[in-house]
Amino acid sequence: MTRIGYVLKVYPRFSETFVVTEILAREDLGQDLSIYALRPTTDTRFHPEIARVEAPVRWVPRPRKAAELWETLTEGLTDEDMRRRFVDLMPHIASLSADDVAQGVALARAAREDGITHLHAHFASLAGRTAWIASSLTDIPYTVTTHAKDIHHESVDMNLLRKVCAGAAQVIAISSYNQDYLNRVLEGTGARIILQRNALELARFAYRDPRPSYGPLRILAVGRLVEKKGFAHLIDALALARDAGINFDAQIIGEGDLAGELVQRIEDRDLSDSCRLLGARTQNEVRSLLENSDVFVAPCVPGADGNIDGLPTVILESMAVGTPVIATFVSGIPEVVINGRTGVLVPPASAGALAQALGDIASGRVPARDLARGARALIKETYDSHVQAARLASLEDEEER
Repeated sequence: MTRIGYVLKVYPRFSETFVVTEILAREDLGQDLSIYALRPTTDTRFHPEIARVEAPVRWVPRPRKAAELWETLTEGLTDEDMRRRFVDLMPHIASLSADDVAQGVALARAAREDGITHLHAHFASLAGRTAWIASSLTDIPYTVTTHAKDIHHESVDMNLLRKVCAGAAQVIAISSYNQDYLNRVLEGTGARIILQRNALELARFAYRDPRPSYGPLRILAVGRLVEKKGFAHLIDALALARDAGINFDAQIIGEGDLAGELVQRIEDRDLSDSCRLLGARTQNEVRSLLENSDVFVAPCVPGADGNIDGLPTVILESMAVGTPVIATFVSGIPEVVINGRTGVLVPPASAGALAQALGDIASGRVPARDLARGARALIKETYDSHVQAARLASLEDEEER
């Protein structure tokens, strides 16, 4: 019997709705899942969908003292074969922190105890490394879904990334952009890279045609308040739009390190009456706000540290409910926001282009209904979580055969 162990850095995590969506779809298919979390959550809000997850959660112990480290190693390396494998692995993990290595050993032990037949990690960083160590010790195969910061950030250890990906049964890229990138940086490793896009539970996102707007243009943006989300450029664009005579009401959902700077930017541009930061919101609240907005804006930019967005799930959600999307030419976004067909694309970090696009939506120069219908059709065809789950299951079934 196939038993899947999900390896996650943090669970539950407010910002990683795509993980819960994937787990729920796989459970709907009748798959037997367990969740292994490497860090405790620090979130104070949780999406209601988490309550529907039936998979048991096991927190992998993380030793912080030398005595705890040795205890984890001696208890985790339960037989001669595992001890031999650990010795063979040592040259490859010598650069890792001791607690990360210990968690890999603890995961190996837990997976064996729970009868796990396949490990699946989200992100090739901590979760992927831990799954790699556990697999190396137990011979339990693993897959890893790569996203953004785990492969693009300046902090990525490319030698370690290549090892983690080379050992995986499959390396999953969430966009063609990422797939092409991984094909380049993993060349010669033998890594098996496949394209598997993030998806939505479509039943929760009912479509409606965009409604005519008779008041201020209702603008929504959602994401962590960090550089790569590009909200500073959106605020600058709003100031330009106001100066061009566009009447709007803008809301930005999210929390993050740049909250103070963004509030100050709003005040400096005299936008306090028309642009507000709402903080974090649940999936249900985000969906309701999406449904009641005239346009969704994803002004993503490449970060100075090399970090870029993979494909924000909220873009898919907006397209699913019928709210037109304005987004930027960054990473995998143009694969779903197809300019003039499923949304509007503008260059990143261009407040002028964003302001022009907002004006085109407000004036009706852009056919919002046509874009919305094209977007929903693409989401239904390509981004259905149940189709995604079935494909993941088929990959694991192929391994067993």
